[in-house]
Amino acid sequence: MNRGILFALVVPLIGSGLVTACRHTIDPHRIATIDSLITTMEAASFTLNELDGTPYTKANSILNTKRALFLQRFSDTLDRRTAAALGAQFVRLRDAARMAADHEQVRLAVERAMVRLQGLRTDLVTGAMDNEQSLSALTMEHGATNALDSSVQQVLANYRSMQGVLEEQTLVDSLLAGTGPTQHIP
Repeated sequence: MNRGILFALVVPLIGSGLVTACRHTIDPHRIATIDSLITTMEAASFTLNELDGTPYTKANSILNTKRALFLQRFSDTLDRRTAAALGAQFVRLRDAARMAADHEQVRLAVERAMVRLQGLRTDLVTGAMDNEQSLSALTMEHGATNALDSSVQQVLANYRSMQGVLEEQTLVDSLLAGTGPTQHIP
């Protein structure tokens, strides 16, 4: 037999034996854990992508167009309830741009986490990591997923807050004009 043919047949067999020897056992519990983390991040991604930036944009636009009116009313003598209502609305409108930026940062962080989790899942399924490495990686990703989930909850709270800001703007507009009824202020 020709040495070239023998070499061509033996090398792949040796190589596959080395790859098989380096593989670690697959722990189904760890696969289930990573699948759970992936599902959590997929749900977070879906939620964040469903929320549009309209409330943030509208709130920022209101602030830009009515800032002078707010500042003018703040320089007047106001009763406590009117001052509190105008002040709270001004602060929430002012926070709209930051909230929109936070929303986008969290959305991108979730997307990056999903890529990392998919890569980790592949490593776990192929047995590319030893027991200690896989446990360490899962622990780290579990903590990161929990932190991101908290950030997603904060984005949802901010989004609802911005929707409330927009709903209250009619009352605030009447207060800015100095014609609003102070007895109906929450």
